[in-house]
Amino acid sequence: MTASLILGGLAFGAIGFAVGLITCALVKRTGIVDAPDGARKQQSVAVPRLGGVAIASGTLIGGVIGFFILILSLGGELSASVSEFGTAISELLRGQVPLLVFVAGAFLLGLWDDIWGANTKLKLLSLAALCIGAAASGLAPDALSSPWGDVSIPLVLIIGSAAWLLVFTNAVNFIDGADGIAIGSLAIMLTGLAVCGTVIGDWSFSVLWFALFGAMAAFLMHNLRGALYAGDAGALGLGGLFAALALVSGLEVWTIATLALPFLIDVLMTLIWRAKHGRNWLEPHLDHAYQRLIDSGWSHLDVAILYWGFSVTCAGMAYIAAQGGGAAPFAVFWGLCVAGIAIWIRHRRSAE
Repeated sequence: MTASLILGGLAFGAIGFAVGLITCALVKRTGIVDAPDGARKQQSVAVPRLGGVAIASGTLIGGVIGFFILILSLGGELSASVSEFGTAISELLRGQVPLLVFVAGAFLLGLWDDIWGANTKLKLLSLAALCIGAAASGLAPDALSSPWGDVSIPLVLIIGSAAWLLVFTNAVNFIDGADGIAIGSLAIMLTGLAVCGTVIGDWSFSVLWFALFGAMAAFLMHNLRGALYAGDAGALGLGGLFAALALVSGLEVWTIATLALPFLIDVLMTLIWRAKHGRNWLEPHLDHAYQRLIDSGWSHLDVAILYWGFSVTCAGMAYIAAQGGGAAPFAVFWGLCVAGIAIWIRHRRSAE
């Protein structure tokens, strides 16, 4: 990573942060709130829930402003900058239409629920259809590698990609039930994905990423105080972004799964536990590990820091294993997976 990229990234991040702070303040005034219900929503007061809109606005507006400032600071003219901006966007979007449609669709599904309150089953079916359509339209890797050889059967790749998109996007939404956990952990996962993808994968790190990180940091300034929620738009949109970028990153499936492991273990183990006890998956509940920790007296910040620590550990191990190559990503994933499941089970038993 060159010095110019770092400086440019910091500039984009600062602009994304500033725009994010402004848009966070604006969406808090919309009157669209998440009200306590005495069940899963345990906050004492109604909290604004359009933080996802603020993150998206901060990212897009911050990215555009940052691009023009960068071009003009290098001595370019405004008219030429507009042309260069159009060219840059065309290059960025080339071949990524399924990815963009999927992320936008996931964001809009979440926004629908945030504003009007979507039917849970209909929302899930709509998201599943979106995942299948995106995978069938090309949002899938060319092959899935494993210690036993590559899998390149188109139907298997489409089904596997659609399942991954659906599981991880929903996982972020499930985890987004306490201040700072989901978006803070996701920022770490996205950073890990960007670094691994640049060093080992098939694409280059862009300064535009920093506008996203800046907007997420601005949101967390409000979210960690319990003053603003990401809402389904933020959870589904950012979860969909990570899941979709992972498919086009060129990274091994085990590297991607290791990055996502803190969410996958909690969500999948909770679903298994609820199925074992005959509980409806679609009903609101307080059975996730992070919810049990908060119920036992941990603060939201304490739990967030714990999950951030898990995310940093997984990101670091994913990078090391990907650098090692061979069977290392496979071994690291399953090693961390077994350890994480053992911790989850021990916590569940102690909670009972």
